[in-house]
Amino acid sequence: MGKVESVIAKDTLYLIVIKEVWDRIVSGEKLIEYRERTDYWDKRINARHYDYLRITNGYGNDTRPYRLYRYTGATRVMKDNIQCYAISIAEDLIVESRDSIVNADDICHYSGLPSTSSYS
Repeated sequence: MGKVESVIAKDTLYLIVIKEVWDRIVSGEKLIEYRERTDYWDKRINARHYDYLRITNGYGNDTRPYRLYRYTGATRVMKDNIQCYAISIAEDLIVESRDSIVNADDICHYSGLPSTSSYS
């Protein structure tokens, strides 16, 4: 998929997930991403309009795996007796993706994160 140049930060909801969750997303096992309904997420999800959703595997630089989805909104649901936002991450909503780190040779074998010695 090509890069979406017109996506700007204010039109995109950013979510960060850990590797175990990322692997379930990429395998197609996980189709909904949940965020507990807190003041933090109320301000970011309930009170705003987004065109896109970007899920990234971890924090960091431009080498991190990510998926960019068309954002279809969030639904309030109960999950394990906790009120949450449920956000669809169905495969047909994917606009752009990079499912793995760009260059595996630049990965720190100790931490599993991109090596800082590979930065220019």
